[in-house]
Amino acid sequence: MASSNGTFTGALKMKNRTFATIDGNEAVAQVVYRLNEVIAIYPITPSSPMAEWADAWASEKKRNIWDTVPSVVQMQSEGGVAGAVHGALQTGSLATTFTASQGLLLMIPNMYKIAGELTPTVFHIAARSLAAQALSIFGDHSDVMAARGTGFAMLCAASVQEAQDFALIATRVTLESRIPFLHFFDGFRTSHEINKIELLLEDDLRKFIPDELVFAHRSRALTPDKPVLRGTTQNPDVYFQARETVNPYYLACADITQKVMDEFAAMTGRQYQLFEYHGDPAAERVLMLMGSGCEAVHETVDYLNARGEKVGVLKVRLYRPFDAMRFVAALPETIRTIAVLDRTKEPDFSRYLLD
Repeated sequence: MASSNGTFTGALKMKNRTFATIDGNEAVAQVVYRLNEVIAIYPITPSSPMAEWADAWASEKKRNIWDTVPSVVQMQSEGGVAGAVHGALQTGSLATTFTASQGLLLMIPNMYKIAGELTPTVFHIAARSLAAQALSIFGDHSDVMAARGTGFAMLCAASVQEAQDFALIATRVTLESRIPFLHFFDGFRTSHEINKIELLLEDDLRKFIPDELVFAHRSRALTPDKPVLRGTTQNPDVYFQARETVNPYYLACADITQKVMDEFAAMTGRQYQLFEYHGDPAAERVLMLMGSGCEAVHETVDYLNARGEKVGVLKVRLYRPFDAMRFVAALPETIRTIAVLDRTKEPDFSRYLLD
């Protein structure tokens, strides 16, 4: 929990490193709050604590890394949240939100606009089931998979430590690539898991977000000083050509993400890969999955490897844009079978398996 002076109670300092026992929602919120100027919120389980933390810190006048107090605004619905974030981004502010499940679905119309305009932002998602034959508040990937086509990049964290770290990594990558991000982690299983993690300190955040990237975002703001026209109507011939102009940005996104992960490793010692393989280097059978299940499969692979089984696990971090070259390069050449563990039920087939 954050104390009134901006430090975290219960934090343990060891050799210039600070550790704390906190849950995934708080770990993400304490990074996101310090990296943004506008936070639009509407509570929905299991993402609500992130919004509650941000609202509490704003009421206590806690400041971000630019020494301003972020504006935390509760809207009438998640649809209003997406509109508020979109509007704030168009003025050059650094803006974000937290949501899950049907809340994310209400944001999809604005997400297409945000991505189409190449506007940097990160939406932080405690992934949750969608209400279908019944309502469920527990975690799967149905909500984030419904947003695959919006143009948002999708970065998945598998643990509390990763959720905190990826909140920073995604913010840096979105500013550098101009591709908006969905940073998601499993609802309840990660969002409410209490674990001991190494905290990212304010100096880490300042060092990792270059001022020139923030200035570049501000320079694209709508202002009467530099009038531009946006959101026009286009006929099919022009619309098609204009839509294709975003391709170079998406092609560069995976490389930028890995570069930023490498820079993060140099700063913290924690190295992440877009696709991380763990297991027998000559594995014949490999499990592929995203999210908190990676931790359980990791331990299972170690257990089976110790008994002579040639198995491994491929942990997927950057799901969109999907880097097929890095995916293939991460797999052992000896592989015969890939089992894809998909946490989304779709009536016809598994999109994750098709990838």
